[in-house]
Amino acid sequence: MPEQQPFIREDAGAALVRKLLHTREARRLLGSILPEVLNVYAGQSRVRRFAARVAGKHLSRSLSRPGDVFQEREIEKLLSDETFIREVVRFLPEMADSLLNLAATATATIDGLETGAKKELLGDLVARMSSGQTGGLITRGCRIVNDIHTDDPEFFTRVLEPGLRKWIESVDFGELKEAVDHSAGDVRAFVAMANSVLWEYPAKVVMILSLLPSVVNMLAESLDISLNRLNELPPDLLTDVVLSLVQDIDARPLSRLINELAEAARKIHTGSALLGEPGSPRLPWVMSGKIDEVVDHVDPVVLWKARMALAETGATVNRAMAEAVNRNTELKRLSMRRRPEMANIRVKTFNQSLSWWDGVGDDETAASFSQNLSAYDLQELADAINGVLHIFNRIGDRQPELLPRFIDRFVAAIDDDALAAAASKLFGDADEEAPSPAARAVLPQLVVWAAKVLAPADDAYEDDARQARDALQTLFAAEEV
Repeated sequence: MPEQQPFIREDAGAALVRKLLHTREARRLLGSILPEVLNVYAGQSRVRRFAARVAGKHLSRSLSRPGDVFQEREIEKLLSDETFIREVVRFLPEMADSLLNLAATATATIDGLETGAKKELLGDLVARMSSGQTGGLITRGCRIVNDIHTDDPEFFTRVLEPGLRKWIESVDFGELKEAVDHSAGDVRAFVAMANSVLWEYPAKVVMILSLLPSVVNMLAESLDISLNRLNELPPDLLTDVVLSLVQDIDARPLSRLINELAEAARKIHTGSALLGEPGSPRLPWVMSGKIDEVVDHVDPVVLWKARMALAETGATVNRAMAEAVNRNTELKRLSMRRRPEMANIRVKTFNQSLSWWDGVGDDETAASFSQNLSAYDLQELADAINGVLHIFNRIGDRQPELLPRFIDRFVAAIDDDALAAAASKLFGDADEEAPSPAARAVLPQLVVWAAKVLAPADDAYEDDARQARDALQTLFAAEEV
């Protein structure tokens, strides 16, 4: 069996301890502790108590130095010594390595035991650690905090403020930012190195990834157990708990948060306008430039392949969901029957909004809707429509047969008989059933409007209008014959 390394190297540990014990603070601490230790050792024996008292006084005098009266901070001087700090830094890894060696040796010994012995050993360890004292400790700590806050609600804030202020004043945030900025390359190199080493063992990578489903399963089972116990509550009690939680939420901080976020958004928009040129805010320009930089480095082929793959995956999931619903007769029946109820809820909400306007005066309603409609940028909307029309005309000029062929293919794919039957069911037979009042109210107005549009006029569209009038005349003449 290989020889175990010592827990602490004697020369290094002894040298550090010796230097610490020679400081005034350490000697003063020992001078106050050692006599008490001797008193505990003496117990009730008069002889031992006398000897302990004499020895304690001797130790206190021996540990004192004439220069101690100046109350110099010798530990601080020691920690300012570069040589001592170097020795401490060299000693800490050795101590940590020794602790790890002890832990490795202990776990190796436990691993070599039989299963029953392992269970007995760890069971006894856990049982001793799980004595419930932590619960009492937390309870007493909370009671202490509650008592303090009852007497002084801002006690901890007042006590912590000086230390926090000194900490903020002493930290150079410029150096902190520079350290973070300079660490970016090292962090990236570390991640690359870790991945390179890890992927040298693909089986272990697969095992690491296989942990994710196990974690998801554990979370799902934990939530299932918790929600199951929650659902054991009666409906009124569960609702009362939820309502109590909602009522305990203070709306004022939420309102202030919304106000501050809205004010921040307004200030950013205003600052963007102030920093930019007239009519050209700064923020959209900067965002546009940054988006251009990102897009310039994106592989469009791979991006669209990924989008198509995501779309196909979504369609597959939706199709699988639909197939699963259709296989479940009860679920399919309820889905068909209850889906309109959801639409009714949305319609009811919309009607409620309309009813609010119905209770407002005509002048206010007209003014509000006038402001609403006037707020739309009609020029931008018209430009969008004009752009679509220009593209449509350019395609028609370049390939005149493209759009008509597309429409012909679409129309040819429609079942004529089914369309005729649907139209017959939708509009009804005029000889057997009178037209609906809505149709009689709308259609005459459309005919009158169409007649006005097709009336002779001296403009660029007169030839088209005359062709339409000739077509109608030909149609009516054929009907009369």
